[in-house]
Amino acid sequence: MTLKKYNVTVRRFDPAAGLDDPSAEQFVLPVDSPDEEHAVSAAMSNCVAFTPKIHFGSLKQIAFCAVQIADRP
Repeated sequence: MTLKKYNVTVRRFDPAAGLDDPSAEQFVLPVDSPDEEHAVSAAMSNCVAFTPKIHFGSLKQIAFCAVQIADRP
């Protein structure tokens, strides 16, 4: 299986504020994957796995959206 190099841009935001929330954060994650679909899946699962979901004992409202994928040199 040949892996291709991608940069996946993921936006983390408060779902109550919406995707265009000015306090949203964007991350560009490098991913080696056989295709774009698997690259996005890997990037999203890493964001979910490594983002804190509890703040001072309360659940944080967090949503993620892949907003761009590009070939990485």
